Amino acid sequence: MAVKRERPERRSQAERSAATRGALVRAARELFARDGYAATGREAIVERAGVTRGALYHHFDDKEALFRAVFEELEAEVMAKAAEAAVTVPPDDPLGQLRAGSLAYLDITLDPAVQRICLLDAPAVLSPAVRQEVLDAYAAGLVREVLRAAMETGALIPQPLEPLTHLLLAALHEAALYVARAGDQAAARAEVGDTVTHLLDGLRAPAAR
Repeated sequence: MAVKRERPERRSQAERSAATRGALVRAARELFARDGYAATGREAIVERAGVTRGALYHHFDDKEALFRAVFEELEAEVMAKAAEAAVTVPPDDPLGQLRAGSLAYLDITLDPAVQRICLLDAPAVLSPAVRQEVLDAYAAGLVREVLRAAMETGALIPQPLEPLTHLLLAALHEAALYVARAGDQAAARAEVGDTVTHLLDGLRAPAAR
């Protein structure tokens, strides 16, 4: 009796398209992290991804659009890890959550790929409006909600929320950039960590200190 062999399921067009896009983003991420944006050519990306140049332009208008996709992916991962660290602190201490998340962010940005793509190349490749859009999507909401909770619990003096959110994010970005550019990154990370801790502790309302 002949055994009937089941045919492997064929992937849909949408699945094949998603797989191709994912391969391009992975390849570009590896090359951008290793060589930097300027030194990474389109041919190197498609060769590493195992796709055609036409596939690249089907999914992305140009190399900058591909870089943005890589940048967004990394930013999402960074903020997810920072959020994981923040929730290890009880919810009745929102400023403690913010401190834990901020220090975790500084640790995460020691990753050479994050430094190269997010801190060093992104400001040169992407416009301020694009970077702000990504920041708003992945970081601003998290910081904003923690600060709002801190004000509601009395841990933080009530004040305009939006400027404080953006000032803190800018300070953390500059802190990470300081570490990335330092000759001794471990020492710079320790110094910056202390500074960020003092900065956040200084935001506490007098009664909450």
